[in-house]
Amino acid sequence: MVFYIISLQHPSNVPAQAIPVWNALRNAFEQERFPQMLLLDGQPGVGKKLIAMNLAKMLCEHSSEPVIWLTPIDGKADDRDTPAKIDSKVAELSQKFMQNPFNIGYITESAIISVGMVEHLLKNFELKADGNRAVIITNADLMNEIAANKLLKTFEEVPPNTYFILTANSRHSLLPTVRSRSSCFSVPLLKNEEMVKILADYGYNSPPESILEFAAGSVGKAMFAMDSNYSELKEKIAVYADYALKGDASAAILYAQTIEKSANTAAFFLEGLALQCPDYVQNIHFLLQAVSAKRFTAEQAIQNMALRLAQKAI
Repeated sequence: MVFYIISLQHPSNVPAQAIPVWNALRNAFEQERFPQMLLLDGQPGVGKKLIAMNLAKMLCEHSSEPVIWLTPIDGKADDRDTPAKIDSKVAELSQKFMQNPFNIGYITESAIISVGMVEHLLKNFELKADGNRAVIITNADLMNEIAANKLLKTFEEVPPNTYFILTANSRHSLLPTVRSRSSCFSVPLLKNEEMVKILADYGYNSPPESILEFAAGSVGKAMFAMDSNYSELKEKIAVYADYALKGDASAAILYAQTIEKSANTAAFFLEGLALQCPDYVQNIHFLLQAVSAKRFTAEQAIQNMALRLAQKAI
């Protein structure tokens, strides 16, 4: 059974702030020293997947090999326990990424790259490639440790003409052995004018200043905020903060139950809270990391922050 493979469509231009990264990798390709293990890291929604797709297209331009995708899948274990289920879900997600590589709402809180998915991927390498072969592994920081260890042998001895392109929010969330075998490039945050341009390219209206401030250089966050009515969320943040800062953690926690409990919404809630309560940025950053690492659920993080705010108020 072959892992889901798709011929890459031509993506849009790389963001201006990422041009130095793109130029460095294009020059490496032209000089025939492109790394077989590449890791692109940076904040969600800054264009890592777009760069990965451009690079895959460049690598496979004169190859009969299509691009191979491996993306995290959400749901229960039995939602990804057969090759057919894996293929179907990865097909759906990769199509969405090609339509809008900046969107950060496609990968959910429960999504992972499991060892079964990795085993399915490795079957592609049982046959010799007919030309360059590119493998895009998105959100590689959602790969569990067993799956990452399963890939290590392949990463140590990458098959000829095969190029792995990994994306992650932070290189430090990957196993040190994976990082050490990768050439790492950080994709920077975007300037406001670049975000406005990209938003227009994807059919969004010009965002208000409050959303640009909240997005903080991530066009994906701006898209999510515009799709999920950030102005309403901002009002909820104000009410929650008012309760907590008056020392009433119970009222803040009770009110927070009206907020959607997805990881993305929780992250947006906490980041919006950081703008409103700048003295607590360090606490909020800790909780955001805990949610990202799945040490806290979204609901637990919001409850914990209410307790922290209320404790300072007493």
